[in-house]
Amino acid sequence: MKKNILLEEKIIKRKRIPILIEEKEWRALFLEAPSKEMDKKINELKELLTEEKKNEQQLAKQLKYKKMLMEKILKLSDKVNSQGDMDALKELENTKTTIMDINQETEHLQQRLELLPEEIEHLNFELLKETVAMAYTDIRTMGKEIPKLTDEILYLRQQLSEKWEQKTSMESRVDMLYSYLHNTLGYEETDKLDKEFL
Repeated sequence: MKKNILLEEKIIKRKRIPILIEEKEWRALFLEAPSKEMDKKINELKELLTEEKKNEQQLAKQLKYKKMLMEKILKLSDKVNSQGDMDALKELENTKTTIMDINQETEHLQQRLELLPEEIEHLNFELLKETVAMAYTDIRTMGKEIPKLTDEILYLRQQLSEKWEQKTSMESRVDMLYSYLHNTLGYEETDKLDKEFL
């Protein structure tokens, strides 16, 4: 029966728990057979981490594009102001509109990127609680099995020791019997009897 795991979040935060699914030791211990709840949280966490990475890349791409457009505005402004180029004026207006769209998208990405770390941390903390629950379930279950296995191993060792003595005793008797027959009857007669009885 699963108990509700209560962890002191403040204490845990001070420990700076890494993202569990990215930790080698955690993956080795829990990823092979996670509970349904763990599996759900693992997938949600993967999605958030993927979204964070994608948003970071998208933001960098947008900022780079915006910088290029700002340089373009400077050149177009110069054409409009110094040469009175009306085609440049239309392109300048289109570029400004594009920059406004980029600003909106950039703002949206930045807002999302500000929220994601807290969501990731919260989900990681929930996964940690599932991890602790699973760990203690396994520790308790296996802890009960270990003494049984120890007793079984000791019994099997005793059995093995007895069987080994029995085998050694039989081998010794067979050697002595064979030696006796060989010494008493001789090689030729023993060889003939070997073919008949063995």
